[in-house]
Amino acid sequence: MAMRKAKNTLHAGLSPAEPLTVAVDALDGFGWGLIGASTIAREYMVDAIRRSGGRPLNVMSHDGARAAAFARDLDIADSCSDLDALLADRRICAVYISSTNTQHRHQVLAAAAAGKHVLCDKPLATRAADALKMVRACEKAGVVLAVNHHLRSSPVHQTMQRMIAAGEIGVVRSLMIVHAGYLRPVLQSWRVKDAAEGGIYLDLSVHDIDLATFLLEQAPVTVVALGAGVALGSNTVHDHAMYALKMSGGTFVQVHESFVTPDVESQVVALGSEGALIAAGTLAQRSTGTLTRRVNGRNESIPLRANDLYADTVEQFLDAIAGTGSPRATGRDGLAAIAGAEAVGRAAATGRAVAVKRHE
Repeated sequence: MAMRKAKNTLHAGLSPAEPLTVAVDALDGFGWGLIGASTIAREYMVDAIRRSGGRPLNVMSHDGARAAAFARDLDIADSCSDLDALLADRRICAVYISSTNTQHRHQVLAAAAAGKHVLCDKPLATRAADALKMVRACEKAGVVLAVNHHLRSSPVHQTMQRMIAAGEIGVVRSLMIVHAGYLRPVLQSWRVKDAAEGGIYLDLSVHDIDLATFLLEQAPVTVVALGAGVALGSNTVHDHAMYALKMSGGTFVQVHESFVTPDVESQVVALGSEGALIAAGTLAQRSTGTLTRRVNGRNESIPLRANDLYADTVEQFLDAIAGTGSPRATGRDGLAAIAGAEAVGRAAATGRAVAVKRHE
C-alpha cells in the first residue's frame, strides 16, 4: 500500500470500542462510512476523501432508496438505512457525518461508542450543551473529532491569519464579514423550514464566528444582533441577519449574513492600526478569491496558490488520526462556534446584548 503523500504547504456512550490507531504509511485505502446522503457529500466530500487516499465503503441514510441511489451514482459498494449496521463494519475506520443538524448529536455519540473517528459537518450540534457532551464522549473514547469548518482551509484565510499574527497591519481593531447570497433551490428545505435546525445561525453564523475566531485568535465575548425571516424563512427561522461581536482581545467584528440577497461578492476585511487586509470572494466551497493588503494608501495584491478546501480538511483529519497533526477545526472549535451562534440567535430574538457562554 502506497504511503499517503504529505500535503503541500500553502504559499506567501457504552464502553467504547477500541479506536483504530493508524500509522501514517497505512492511510491510503483508509475505510470511511458516510452518514447522510447529502448534497455536500455528493458534490465535494466523496471526491475529497478519495483524493486523500481514502475509500468510501458505505453510505447510510434513513431513506434507504436515497442511500442506494447515492451509492450507485458515486460508485460506493454498499448502502444502508441502519446506523448500527454501518458502525458495526470493522473495515470502517472513520465516518463523515452530513445529515441534518438535529441528527448530529446521536450519530456522533454512536460513532464514538463504536470507536470510529469522526469528521462532522457543521454545526456540530444544535445546542452547545449537546456539543459539549459529544466532545467529551469522543475524548473519553480516544477518537478524533473534527468539524468541517472548511473556510479555515482557504489559502486566503490562512495567509490572512499568518499576516495578522505577524503584525503586518498592526493591531487589528475591527473585522468585517459579508457572507450573503441566494440559497440554492436544492437547499431550500430543512434549513429554512424547520426551526429546530437553526436557520441561518446554524448554517452561516457558525462558519463566520469560527472564521473570526481563527483569523484573530480571539473568542467572541458579547453579541448584539438583528435577524428576520425576509423571504425564505419565517418569524422563527431567520434567513437574514446582521450582528456585531466583541472579541476577547478587544477587536470588534461586524457580520452581515443572508440567504436572500443574490449577486453579492463575499468580503472579509481586517482593519488594523497600520493597514488593512481585504479578502474578496473567499466565502465559498471552492478555493477562490483574492487578498489585498492596503498600507500607506497603496494596494498590494498578495499572490496565493489555490487548493482543494475539503481535501485539505480531510488530510488534516487524517494527520490527527495518525498522531502527526491536528484537525483544521477540532470538536472544541465547533463547540465554540455553536455557543457564539446561540448567542447571536438570542440577541436577535430579544434585542439585547448577550454574553457568549464558555463551555469547558
